[in-house]
Amino acid sequence: MIKGMIFDLDGTTLNTLEDLHASFNLMMKEFGYGNFSLDEVRMGVGHGLKALINNLGPRDLDQETKDKMAKCFREKYSGNYMIRTKPYPGIEKMLEELQAKGIKLAAHSNKDDIYVKNLMAENFPQISFIECRGAIEGIALKPDPEAVYLILEKMGLNKEEVVYVGDSDTDIETAKNAGLRSIGCLWGFRDYETLKTAGADYIVKGPEEIIDLVKEEKQ
Repeated sequence: MIKGMIFDLDGTTLNTLEDLHASFNLMMKEFGYGNFSLDEVRMGVGHGLKALINNLGPRDLDQETKDKMAKCFREKYSGNYMIRTKPYPGIEKMLEELQAKGIKLAAHSNKDDIYVKNLMAENFPQISFIECRGAIEGIALKPDPEAVYLILEKMGLNKEEVVYVGDSDTDIETAKNAGLRSIGCLWGFRDYETLKTAGADYIVKGPEEIIDLVKEEKQ
C-alpha cells in the first residue's frame, strides 16, 4: 500500500522552464555567449546547476569560470524564479486529494534548497509537506539516494510504502537507487521513450492518474 510520495519539482509539480531559461540566458550573455533555446535548456536541467553549465557551456571553460557562472546564474535566478513558474494543471487538486487520503508528501530536487522551500511554500501553501529538500552542501545530488533516505526517515516509512514521482530519467534512476517504485510523468521535461527506457514502474499522462494508482493499491 502507498503511504508516502516523494515528488520532483522541475517538470513534475511546477513548470519552471521559462524562468530557468531566462536566467540561464541572462547569465550566458554576461559572459559573452549567445542564447540557448527553450528546448536546449529543457534537456539540460535535472542534474543540478554544475551539470547544466557543463552540458550547455563551452567545452574549454576552466573551473574558476564555471564557478563564476554558477554564482552569476544564482544571482539572476534569485530575481526571476517566481515570475513565470506555476503548478502544472491538476497538480494542486492531486496533492490536496493525496493529503486528504492521509498520504505523506515530500518534494525533492537538485535545485538549490532555498528555491525548493520557497517555491513549494508559495505555490502549495495548503499542503503540509513532510519535507521539501533541495541541493544542500555535503549531501549528494540525484540520482544518488542519500537525500531520499533522509526523507524516508522523516516520513517514518519504509521503501515499500513510498513511491517516487518525477518527469526525468534522473528521477527514475534515483528511485531505483533508493529501492523505491517510480511514476514517470509525461507533462514535464522528458518524453515517454526516455521514461520507459529508464525503467519507470508506471507512466502517467495526467495527475489524476496518480490518484487512480493510489486507489488501486488500497483495493
